[in-house]
Amino acid sequence: MRTQRRVFEKLSETTKVELASEKIELSLADDIRDMAKRGQQIQKDLKKNLNVYNGLLRAGGTMNKKLAEVEKISKELGVKPPTEFKKLQEIADKYEEQGNAIKKVYNLF
Repeated sequence: MRTQRRVFEKLSETTKVELASEKIELSLADDIRDMAKRGQQIQKDLKKNLNVYNGLLRAGGTMNKKLAEVEKISKELGVKPPTEFKKLQEIADKYEEQGNAIKKVYNLF
């Protein structure tokens, strides 16, 4: 009887340990699933927000076309372009450069 009780005690201890390890494994699997879902949502949000590169590219391209017209007309008239001309051209170039950089990142998704 005494031996039987000790055997049952040992068995119950072993069973408790196994159940605890299974709970930990299940908990880790749930954590990994949650992280994967969060990662997918972040990717989706990022892709949506990165789509703004089109606007930057259009703005830079349109500005450069208009600035080229101003430069052409200024030369035809024999006058210097406005003093802000170079600064505006740098801004337009920067828009196009940033738009192209964002486009490269966007294409990764």
